[in-house]
Amino acid sequence: MSETGDLQERLFLEEPGRTEPPEPGLYLGTSGWSYADWEGSVYPEGLPAASRLSEYVKRYATVEVDSTFYGTPRRRTVERWREVAPAGFRFAAKFPREISHDRTLAGCRDLARDFVDTMSVLGEKLGPLLLQLPPYFDASEHETLALFLDALPQGVRYAVEVRHRSWLQTDLRRTLAERGVALTLVDYPGMPRLEAATADFLYVRWLGDRREFPEGHTHPRRDRSEDLAWWSKRIKEAISEGREVYAYANNHYQNHSPSTLAQFLEVYRNGTDA
Repeated sequence: MSETGDLQERLFLEEPGRTEPPEPGLYLGTSGWSYADWEGSVYPEGLPAASRLSEYVKRYATVEVDSTFYGTPRRRTVERWREVAPAGFRFAAKFPREISHDRTLAGCRDLARDFVDTMSVLGEKLGPLLLQLPPYFDASEHETLALFLDALPQGVRYAVEVRHRSWLQTDLRRTLAERGVALTLVDYPGMPRLEAATADFLYVRWLGDRREFPEGHTHPRRDRSEDLAWWSKRIKEAISEGREVYAYANNHYQNHSPSTLAQFLEVYRNGTDA
């Protein structure tokens, strides 16, 4: 496994004033960026929290914004994100939990549109928007999900993540494919690895178990070589099919998501364990 010191190699290709993913169509990032635990591996020691995004975009071509799960950000906040990131960078973001968890998609059309409109301030820097459904949102709500997706603004890429196994016995894949929405592929306890591509892009999340690594995300603490080799093959297939891939690592996967990305990229490029 790669040491954290190797993380100084940027996971994107740089042109004057612009970034590109490390391989064409392959966007690798982490779930969030504001982690003090990354000081010494990703961020310089003592870096102010307000400066972490500016440092993050020097190393990666995308990020999954976790903070939007707690509420739609202010427009000025999104404008600042757009200003900080170079051309070519992509922000993915979660729908607020008020929509997905509290209201379970019911009676929240205006909230959803407000969120999408706010995130659209990012312009060409906007990546997919993720609808992470709660574990108690089961397949009996299939029609609710379809109606919600139908009401979303057009021209934006969406991904849906399910966490109840009842969805595995439905025609969810067709429902999403008919709308050009990606089925989120997750590495998460209690859910099998899914492989279906239902959109012109793939959305992957390496999540792990929050209870295994609740804190102290300073270095990797679990070997995921075999898992990342499996994901590498699936992602290469998607790239060969002409799909863009957005893949995000959570700290709970190996305890240090930047190391997960570095190891994955080495496996992806070399076809060997990092």
